[in-house]
Parts: sequence; C-alpha cells; structure tokens
Amino acid sequence: MKAVLAAVNAKYIHTNLAVRCLAACAHRQGLPVEVAEYTVNQPFDQLLAGLYGRAPDVLGFSCYLWNIQLVKALCAELKKLLPCVFLFLGGPEVSYTGAALLRELPQVGAVLQGEGEESFPALLRALAGELPIDQVPGLVFRQGEEIRAARPAAPFDLAQMPFPYPELETAEGAAGLAHKILYFETSRGCPFRCTYCLSAGSGGVRLMPPALACRYLDVFLKRRVPQVKLVDRTFNCSPAHADAILSHLIAHDNGVTNFHFEIEAELLADSTLALIRSAREGLFQFEAGVQSANPQTLRAIRRGGNVERLLQRAALLREPGNAHLHMDLIAGLPLEGYESFARSFDTVYRANPHMLQLGFLKVLHGSVLEEEAERWGIVYQSRAPYEVLYTPWLSYEELQQLKRIDALCDGYHNSGRFSASLPWAMAGYRSPFRFFQELGDYIAGRDGFAQAWGKFDGHRYLLEFCRARRAPEETERLVWLLRHDAFCGERARGLPGFLQLPVPAGAAEQLAALRREGTAMEALAPRLRGLPRRERTEAEKRLHLAWFPFSPLTGQAGPHAVLYDYDSPTVGGAARTGEILLEK
Repeated sequence: MKAVLAAVNAKYIHTNLAVRCLAACAHRQGLPVEVAEYTVNQPFDQLLAGLYGRAPDVLGFSCYLWNIQLVKALCAELKKLLPCVFLFLGGPEVSYTGAALLRELPQVGAVLQGEGEESFPALLRALAGELPIDQVPGLVFRQGEEIRAARPAAPFDLAQMPFPYPELETAEGAAGLAHKILYFETSRGCPFRCTYCLSAGSGGVRLMPPALACRYLDVFLKRRVPQVKLVDRTFNCSPAHADAILSHLIAHDNGVTNFHFEIEAELLADSTLALIRSAREGLFQFEAGVQSANPQTLRAIRRGGNVERLLQRAALLREPGNAHLHMDLIAGLPLEGYESFARSFDTVYRANPHMLQLGFLKVLHGSVLEEEAERWGIVYQSRAPYEVLYTPWLSYEELQQLKRIDALCDGYHNSGRFSASLPWAMAGYRSPFRFFQELGDYIAGRDGFAQAWGKFDGHRYLLEFCRARRAPEETERLVWLLRHDAFCGERARGLPGFLQLPVPAGAAEQLAALRREGTAMEALAPRLRGLPRRERTEAEKRLHLAWFPFSPLTGQAGPHAVLYDYDSPTVGGAARTGEILLEK
C-alpha cells in the first residue's frame, strides 16, 4: 500500500511542517510514506499529473484557507483517474467541518480532525486491515451511506515528536531545501483565548522539552539553512522555555541562519530581552501581534492585556537594532470602526516596528467568533478565506480604503526602501494613518492603483505628492533622500530622470580620491581591512560611493560622501552605509 501526503503551499519557498510531522510519526512505526509538495501557483494540470504519477493507494491533503478550493478540485479529478485511491483530508481548514465536507465531496473517504500524529499511522493500519476504522482517533468517515465520527484525537505529547526533516541528515537532502523557509515548533496551544483564533480551544500550552528542541534546532544550524520559522503561537509564554532555546541558539550561532518567532511582547521577561540584546545582528526576528489598541475591542475578542506595556516591551526589543520586529493589526474586529482603527494604526506605527502588517479579519470555521459573528453583526465571505465584508462599525468601502493603506504601508514602510525619504515626507503629519490615506487618495486620483508598479513608481508618486504640498526648494531635498534610498536598495546605475541631480565641479574628483585612499575606504567599510589586493578589488565591486550636499543619514549640513556596502546588509535588508564629511 503506497501512501502519499500532499501539501499545496502558498509559495515555492514555503515548506509544510504538518505533513512532515505525520510522515515522521508513520516512519517511526515502520509505515512508509511519501511527502509531495506543490504550490497553488502551479498549473492545475501540472498538479494533477504530478499526483497521478505517484500512483498512490492512499492520498491525504493538508488543507488551509489558501488551498482548500484547489484541493477540492484535485480530489474530484483524481478520483476519476485513480478510482481505487483512498482520499482523505486533514488540517485546520477541515478540522471542524468533517461531516459537511464528506457530504459535499463524495470522492473523499475520510477527514482527520485535530492533531494527526497519532491518527495518521492508525488510519494506515486500519486501511491495511490491522485495526477497525472506527478506532482511528479524530477520524470522520463513511460507513455505507452513514457518516460517522470516532473519538477525538488526544493532544500529542511533543516529547515524542520525531525530527520532521530527515532529509537534512544527508548533504543531498539538505541541498533540496537550500532555498526554502523551514518551519518548526517547540510548543502547541496558546495561553490566550482570542475569539478569532483556532487556538482559543486548544486547552492550554504544551511544551517540547527544551533539550529535545535544541537538539533538533542544531540540525538546522549544522546545515546552515537560511531561515527557520517557529510556528509556536506564543513562543515566550514560558520565559524559562524561551530563554533556554534562545541562549542555545546564541551559543551555537553559525553566522547564517535566522530564526523567526511569534511572541506576545507584553510577556517579554527582562531575562529574555537581555538575551536578545546579546544576539548577533540578524540572528532573530520577532512577530508581535497587537491586533487593536482599542480596549473595548480587546475585551470583546477576549484578548485582554495592556497595550501600553506591550508597546513599551516591544520598544525595548527594538532598541538595540539587532533583531527585526514585525507587528500586526486586524481590521474588522468587533467595536472597531474606521477612526478607532486609525488610532490603533498610529499607536503601533509610532512604536517603529520594521514591519506593520494590516490583516483583515477572517471568520474561521471552529473559532468562537464564528459562533458570535451573527450576534456582532459581522458579515463575511462564504468561501475561503472567509474574510470580513463589513461590520456595524466598518463599511465595505472603508475596508477597501484600509486595504489601500495597507498596500502603501507595505510598499513604503515595510519594504525598507524609503527609510530616509518617508520620514521627511511624513514630517508635517501628526497622524501616520492620515498621511497614507492622503497619499492613497492622491495616487488613486491618478489611477495609480490600476496596474502593477515599476521599480521607481513609488519614488515618483511620493515626490509628486510632496511637490503638490511643499515649496520647490524643500522638495529638492526630498529628491536627494529618494536618491539615497534608491542606492540603499541596490547599486542603481540607471536612475530615472527625476532622480538625476547635478553635482558641483570637483565632486567626482573628491570621490575618486577617496577610492584611492585605502584607509578612508576601510573606515567606511571595515570588512575591507586586511583583504589581499585581488579579493579587495572584487569586494569593492559590491560597494557604491555617492556625493550628497548634506548627510542623508543624519541631516548634517555640508557635502558628504556616502558609501553603500551591499555585502553587509542591515536587519532590514538595506545596504550598510558609512559617510565622510567632505571639504567644501
């Protein structure tokens, strides 16, 4: 009996942790399983042919918001091509609607609800005739014309979890994952009970023993994988657990791998903050959900907490500048209208996260909010991803406006491509939200959202917007800042005409003299020190030196030479910079 677990990921760079955990548990019991990964962006016929070519007897899909419609379509066609295949579904998108899905999809034989590490091997044994199918925990299945449900699956003991990436044990297997984001977990469940989240009913938090977690994390470090994202709902819910893992990663840092954590900033212990402060720049990045700064909204979704303390602790995390900080808001929550959301946006934006993401409420199957949506008057889409359409406090039109603001915040702030020009452009605004709203109105008035932007369209729109509101002598400074931002992103030799500015006579010779002067270049780019001539020549090809009439880094008056080092990016991904004040 050939069993295949299929994952249809949102992007090529993603991997699927769920199918790997299930496969690893089956392998430990001597049950062979193949893992097959695809993406939603592949042509349907390519997916169909790929799965057909594996000739499975048993085929299971990991189901999420982004792939459920595609999975349903694949099941319908695969059953025509492989009439004897046993199809089953699992994952968060089907864990609360098993019976309804079986009625909708006659091609599917069963649904695994809940955690599958115990259920999946039991299902394979049942299909092999070694176990009655009604003894497979968490299984919703057909018995003749009847749909039945076995007992619920018990929470899995993470101390028994095998390592989910056995391919990393060989160099060849590791090469196949070299350009992927790998996912891992050291805990399940969440201490919070937010009504929009499926973890609200998880029954508390279960932790993997830190020694086991660190042993598994060492495999990622040994193979020097680029990034590991931990999917723990609240990594720092136990400071002792978090500190044990962070201190191990710091002690065994390979200088390459980055680890991403979802945290509750309000719970950050002083000991955790001290560890983060001591880490290599770029070793860690953190995602801290705020969701709303409206106390009534937080109470309505049963989140509670102290937003002021959350922002204070987040600021302490951000202060050293060695870890990337990502913060989230959710639009469409109960009791939060447009003006309230604007205040929430401004509150979080002023905390200066590297990224501020605006999410839009999704009323998930199995969430408390699904049960409460009608009472709150929340109207949402009937199909995945079940996104909010409007609420009594927020109209559909206002949600579309927020999506435009989200796109601009992502393009201008989150991208890090406007780190000097954006603060200058926003200087006259007391509300960052209003700035993005007005900028969006300006761009929309020029039909600027009708098509995808080119590389410098964002620069052009920002300049035009400011020119319509500022004096010409002021906006000339903005052009220099935009030019600096362009150089921070890449060694832009083909800048558009609106970013071309004249430089005074003698400026080119000053820059050439700096290039010839070895100690000056080493002061700007310390990594040049001690390099042999040939290596230094190659290294200097990844540097760019530019003249400015003022410092774009500090605002200091007087001509400056700024060096951009593209081989030593900052936490935000921009070129590392250094500058020298030049003689007039």
